Amino acid sequence: MVTSQSPRVLIVGGGASGVISAIALISAGLSADAIDIAEPRETLGEGLAYQTRDPHHRLNVPTSKMSAIEELPNDFVQWSSAPEYSFMERQTYGAYLRERLGPIHHIKDSVINLVGESEIEATFSSGEKKTYPSVVLAMGHGNARIPEFLKGVPKSPKIILDVWNGIALPQSKTLICFGTGLSFIDIAMTHLSRDPKNSVIAISGSGNLPERHVQSPVKPFSPSLEEVDTLEKLRDYLAKAGDSWREAVDGLRPITEAMWRGFTTQEREDFLSKDGSAWSRRRHRIAPDVADAVAAEIASGRITIKKGLVQSVEVTEKNVTVKLTDDTKIPGDYLAICIGRDYELSDPLTLSLLQSQSTLRGPLNMGLSVDVSTGRLQNPDGIAHANIYAIGPLRSGEAFESTAIPEIRRQAAAIARRII
Repeated sequence: MVTSQSPRVLIVGGGASGVISAIALISAGLSADAIDIAEPRETLGEGLAYQTRDPHHRLNVPTSKMSAIEELPNDFVQWSSAPEYSFMERQTYGAYLRERLGPIHHIKDSVINLVGESEIEATFSSGEKKTYPSVVLAMGHGNARIPEFLKGVPKSPKIILDVWNGIALPQSKTLICFGTGLSFIDIAMTHLSRDPKNSVIAISGSGNLPERHVQSPVKPFSPSLEEVDTLEKLRDYLAKAGDSWREAVDGLRPITEAMWRGFTTQEREDFLSKDGSAWSRRRHRIAPDVADAVAAEIASGRITIKKGLVQSVEVTEKNVTVKLTDDTKIPGDYLAICIGRDYELSDPLTLSLLQSQSTLRGPLNMGLSVDVSTGRLQNPDGIAHANIYAIGPLRSGEAFESTAIPEIRRQAAAIARRII
């Protein structure tokens, strides 16, 4: 069944990117009644990041930078009444997004296909079809990344492949985590908070944890694009910063997209393979008190960090054992994979758009092909679709850093202006 009367805009995805897109459209003058948000989850404004209800899971960006409204940069500070330089619980941010959004038409379904240009026909998984003059794609991240060493290992409830699938961690005493980044921090703090006898063993090739935010804000450097427009220059810039690396990294934020677009394909590949881990640790830092808590748990012996490469995994009904390439064996009750999400999208709508040749994957298979100057999805010939926009992680191939709220709200405001 095709509905003849439809709202003006369909937003595909109801996580932070989708909700901030709707807020931007409403702020630009579009009635909330003219917007549909297609999101299978019961609650909008959550997605992967903000679905958590654990108070140990905190924002890794200061309150002062978390406004959902580009024109009101202090909005989250005013809403929360929190200090500008503080790190709120992530569940609180989800509540903020929903309050700022207000009542809206939430279609609790997935979009599986889009056809057309001036009038875009959206097909939902239920079989219903509706037409829209404009569509915003806000599908978010890819699936959980699975390490190579698990290929050939039978699926087992003892191996948690996706720690953000919405299912609570199983109760256990010893949890092994593969990965020592932001997801590990969250999962470890949840596990340890349940029982003083619980412990976590974390394994990664680097053995490095995310860096910490300092107790007070830093003043970013202001590098020009010319100073970092090649990978060699970027490495030199960061090396010269020394102990002021926070100021150096934060100073790149306004020009990161232009810097990334200026890199050659080989430079992008080299950056991701050789510099990506260090960049992520420094770019995506953890709150000072969370860092203190993690350090205390390491000192107490409840968190153990193992630097090494995994050779194999053995699973029984009772436990799981991880064997490293140096023959060290690490036994535990469960193994949780904490290495983030794939850049390569595999949701039904993305696969449909690729199959119909409506678009291509982005550079290095990251996100989709998007004209970042307009936010419009591009077809295989590089021609932008007139009325299909993409926001957030879908731009990662073209823009690289496209997941933080300051970037997303700017993208949303620009899209809203074009649609209005």
